Amino acid sequence: MNDLDQLKQLLFGAETEALNSIAERVERRDVRTADIADVLPEAIHQSHKKNGELVESLLAPVGECLQQEFRNDPQTYGDALYPVIGPAIRKAIMHALRNFSQQINEAVEHSISPKGLKWRWQASRAGVPYGEYVLQKTMLYRVEQAYLISRENGLLIGHVHHEASRIKDSDAVSAMFTAIQDFVKESFSPDRTGRLESADMGEFTLWAVHGPHALLVCVIRGVPPKSLRAELTAILERIHFRYGEAIREYKGDTASIPDVELELQRCLKFEARAEASVKRKGPSIGALVLGLVLLLAVAYFAARSWTASKELEQFSSALSASPGIHLAEARRSGNQFMIRGLRDPLADEVYSIAEALDIPSERISSDMQPFYSLQPEIIERRAAALFGRTDSVSYMVSGTTLKVTGDAPWSWRKQIVNGWGSLAGIEALDISGLTSNDRTRFAQRVTELDGATFYFDAGVSLREGGAVELREFVARVRQLQDDAPKMGYALQASVIGSTDSRGDALTNERLSSQRADIAINALQEAGIAAEHVMQEAPDSVNDVPIQDTELRFARINLQLLSTASPE
Repeated sequence: MNDLDQLKQLLFGAETEALNSIAERVERRDVRTADIADVLPEAIHQSHKKNGELVESLLAPVGECLQQEFRNDPQTYGDALYPVIGPAIRKAIMHALRNFSQQINEAVEHSISPKGLKWRWQASRAGVPYGEYVLQKTMLYRVEQAYLISRENGLLIGHVHHEASRIKDSDAVSAMFTAIQDFVKESFSPDRTGRLESADMGEFTLWAVHGPHALLVCVIRGVPPKSLRAELTAILERIHFRYGEAIREYKGDTASIPDVELELQRCLKFEARAEASVKRKGPSIGALVLGLVLLLAVAYFAARSWTASKELEQFSSALSASPGIHLAEARRSGNQFMIRGLRDPLADEVYSIAEALDIPSERISSDMQPFYSLQPEIIERRAAALFGRTDSVSYMVSGTTLKVTGDAPWSWRKQIVNGWGSLAGIEALDISGLTSNDRTRFAQRVTELDGATFYFDAGVSLREGGAVELREFVARVRQLQDDAPKMGYALQASVIGSTDSRGDALTNERLSSQRADIAINALQEAGIAAEHVMQEAPDSVNDVPIQDTELRFARINLQLLSTASPE
């Protein structure tokens, strides 16, 4: 290397190395990838907050990825969504069935017969539409047995039966159905995806409801309605929700799936009986008289029926409007209200809602299952129950954000910042409207003591009363230091010693330091940690008259350093 090259190396060596390093980072793909990975999450976050272009850019590729994943592995996604999609589909079907029932009700609205009048009166008492009541009276079926069979190995998981049913070997029945199922797949479904949904055996009908890990087989006597399959599907979904993993790993040990037969017992509750048919007879005088009496009775019961229906409607509306209550069924049986649905533990009691409408609690029969509601009013109540301080703090839910306003101690402020993530349905916390007056008052206490000055006579002797003032001062500082961590602060003290311009510079510097040491020693003797106390150089006094004795002092300045932020 010649002299010129050495000179270049001395003058520009660092810049050359930096440029070479940058060039290497640009040329190496793995380094560029690592750099992008470091900043990519923050870049995505900032782009999303700035505008909606990021969402629009990701819509197409993310959508295509999801579509491809569903095509590649539909079974896995189907199993995962099974407990969610099922209730949604049933809700839509139930809505359609209600509309159908309404159409039937309109079709039979003008039918007049002794049985029709009887059914109309009974439907009114039960609080159900007339057409729906006719359907109930004309159906005849009963679920005799229910089998839960593993799809993985065909083993019988659980079996229940009606008291009047004659039961043979349940394991043999399970094995038989599994064998038939496999035969159907092999013989009639080339891709082995076909499933046996039902089979008729004399007066019995076998219905199979398929789930991800198990199938529910019910033996039904008579002709069941199609709506029954939706009810059985709901039971199977509930079983998968509670025992899904245990069913998937089932090897024959019934102890691994406790109480599953209690769930299967729900299947045996489904039955309906038809009214005995009555032979048609020609009208007679007795029938005419009876008809006249019934027509007169209709006028009497019509007012009572209308009043009862309005009372039921009013009660149902109040329940539906109450936050945290999901009403599944509300009907009347005589003078009793039959209420069934879901209720959040923090929602209003059904009985209190009834009493507000002047309905005595003894007329209420309630079957409300617990659940967690995500309605804003209930989330606000849950936050109030979890964090308290409702006397000075207000909670409000806006979308998925919990807004907290009011005044609260700094320690409580940190509590809600650390604990809000446990609230279901909340994704963000807004405490911009929350103040902490105790922290403000603490800062004011520090300000009041900041810059305290203690004066000396000649030398290092405090003026009369100065020693007492210094002791009282450091005691207050010690209290501030103890309270500072509770407020998210650390207290820092700096001491300045000063003297007048008499004497030479060396003597004055030594004397200033000694006066500062007196204040520092007093702070440390009071328990102030040495790392929180420092000495600062005094201001220049060269231009001050020699006679100015007010420069003989030690001044203590206080400063708050933030150690934690609840934001």
